[in-house]
Amino acid sequence: MAGGSGVHVHGDVEGQVVVGDRNVVINAERGSSVTVRSEPPPFARRRARPAGRALPCRMPELLGREGELAALRRWLSQGHPVQIYGPPGIGKSLLLRRFAADAVARGQDVVYLPAAGVPVDDLVQELFQACYEAPDYKPAPAVAQQLMASVHALVAVDDFQGSAEDLTELVAATPGCDVLVVTAERQEWQEGQEGRALRLDGLLEQPALALLTEELGRPLRGDERAAAARLIATVRGHPLSLLQAAAALRSAGAGRMESAGAAGSAGLVVDERALAVGVAGGLSDGAGKLLRILCAVEPLPLSPALLSVIAAGPAGPAHPVGATSAAGVDRAAAELEALRLASSEGGGFRATGRLAPLVAERTGPAQDPAVLAAALAGWARGATRHELAVESAVVRRVLEAAALAGGHGAVRDLARFTAPALARSLRWGSWRQVLGLGAGAARALGAAADLAYFTHEEEARRRALGLAVGVAAGLSFGAGAAAGHLGGPVSGHAASQAVSHAVGHGSAAAGKSALSSFAANPVAIGTAAALLVAGGVFVAFASAGGESPRADPTVPITSFDPTPTLAPTSAPTSSAISTTGLPTATTTVPTATTAPVTTTAEPTTGQPTYGSGQCPPVPLAVGSFGPVAAGEQDSKSVTWDSYWECDDAKTLAVSDPTAWRVRATSCPATQKPGPPRSASGFCVFEVVFSPPASAEPGTTYSAKVTMLDDWGHVAMTLPLSGTTATVGPTGPTSPTGEGPSTQPSEPSPGV
Repeated sequence: MAGGSGVHVHGDVEGQVVVGDRNVVINAERGSSVTVRSEPPPFARRRARPAGRALPCRMPELLGREGELAALRRWLSQGHPVQIYGPPGIGKSLLLRRFAADAVARGQDVVYLPAAGVPVDDLVQELFQACYEAPDYKPAPAVAQQLMASVHALVAVDDFQGSAEDLTELVAATPGCDVLVVTAERQEWQEGQEGRALRLDGLLEQPALALLTEELGRPLRGDERAAAARLIATVRGHPLSLLQAAAALRSAGAGRMESAGAAGSAGLVVDERALAVGVAGGLSDGAGKLLRILCAVEPLPLSPALLSVIAAGPAGPAHPVGATSAAGVDRAAAELEALRLASSEGGGFRATGRLAPLVAERTGPAQDPAVLAAALAGWARGATRHELAVESAVVRRVLEAAALAGGHGAVRDLARFTAPALARSLRWGSWRQVLGLGAGAARALGAAADLAYFTHEEEARRRALGLAVGVAAGLSFGAGAAAGHLGGPVSGHAASQAVSHAVGHGSAAAGKSALSSFAANPVAIGTAAALLVAGGVFVAFASAGGESPRADPTVPITSFDPTPTLAPTSAPTSSAISTTGLPTATTTVPTATTAPVTTTAEPTTGQPTYGSGQCPPVPLAVGSFGPVAAGEQDSKSVTWDSYWECDDAKTLAVSDPTAWRVRATSCPATQKPGPPRSASGFCVFEVVFSPPASAEPGTTYSAKVTMLDDWGHVAMTLPLSGTTATVGPTGPTSPTGEGPSTQPSEPSPGV
């Protein structure tokens, strides 16, 4: 399509909201406008009781966690914020929900916040709305903190995925509340918070035996107890592994668990791969399809409404609506839940544990993210803003996956449908990310009108929040996309190649040449600038001084090749930690008028300016790990010395979470969106290689660490490789060489 998608957004997504001391009028077609308020802020009425999300109604019995519950009660009563962390499937969410339910039973106010995939800005806003009646009002942080100081409740945050800085922001927003947070990995408390951390480990033998008995639906017989004890020791009391093994046995109709040394398929299977093959072979087609969909958006839950929408697929000649009915989805969901491959909680349905993706990959090809995005776009066309706000985490997850897969058309459409609703519902953390992803897709498509909309909305968002807005930066962003459409060959293919290269699917891209080729055509530059001004990128924003910035079509656009080339150095430089084993890289950056300049420090004068929609992509050398025993782990610290202001450390992720983990440890704070210059320091992050306990010796695991920039493009890639070592002495051991503990211990505090 020549200039845009021709998307028309309908529904209740238009209207006015108040953000801080500014009025924001949301218009889905023409874009938002911002004015400074002359009247006082809206009145916020404190609710008699918080009106947040309801706790899940179905809650299984909590076995063997009395010591942990006592520690949580003690720490919270002493005024400490507490985080619960541990591996997936260990029971963190169940422990949090049980503690919250007990608090409700004691008469305490509780605000329950499922936080998987939700930016901390949106969590703080949802918390405020749960405690105050103030429709369409997003107070400034200082005002919100002052209002929340009078609220005394337990804030139970499940599946929090933010950074240590995000956790600090969340705790600071709840000065009068008890805060209990579930995280996958431990986040360090900031100085002065005096927080506590509880690591949740596997169950001891007796509660684990009780869990197995409950799942089997009958008492253990004879030598079954020996087989069960062996299984418990092998998986180190991991609750979900026990449940999945028992569920598979029960589903197969086997009569007995075999004792140690007995052969045959009737016994409890320990090896995850063998178990996955057996379970996948018995799944129905509908259950297999549903499991692949759930794994495509994990770890997020899908609501029943979205399950039916995505299972049916997008409508249209290329994708006819499937015959999947609501009843068929319900049957498939029940089948997965019986096998403990998925769980229903809090009104949503999600894949559970490491076994689910292993089974899913054996039932058929992975779900195409672009098809998911197209199906969601069809649903979003008629959804209300409340429905879109509730599903914002799933929308963003699908957008990110579809962008990496090159489904730019579906990304553009879905972002265009959902952005106004997120703005109107004050989910501005999600709004920022959706705008960035939409802008990236519009650039790849050469859709100037869509890019104009996303650029305009980002500037309106920043102005409403009191952040700096640059007209020249906006023009550079817009012109880059128009270049791909008006200045010769569309740059979408090159952009798709670059994304494919970044995620390991394709050869090295020749470079995103749209900016340089387009800037060589003065007539096209003038045409693009006129198009963007006419499209409404630059509109009058009332400011405190009555000034309104105007577009200047004569602002120069500098011609640069925006693709740096990288080569590893022969030895680590002083900017890298010597124990990483990962070589640093130097960046060879061509300037507009001089020969290439090689640098590892601050950008020199004349270094290319990328514009506000692109951050320099940097591929790093392969990070190799030596042999690591199954069930154990090894970690390396990586120092990235090419970290830019426009890079977003919060998006740091790894492609295979079953064997790899990654977390930022000391990346400097940056502006959002940031300019194309080096940040104030290096970005240091930790990579952990932990092959599954069931992995065979010599198995090789590969993955890729990625970081996105402020507009959703892949900015950094780090390939990973590791192998499973040969195990030592027979029998499971802990990292210290000891077997599973047989005595309960007091959880240790973490400050």
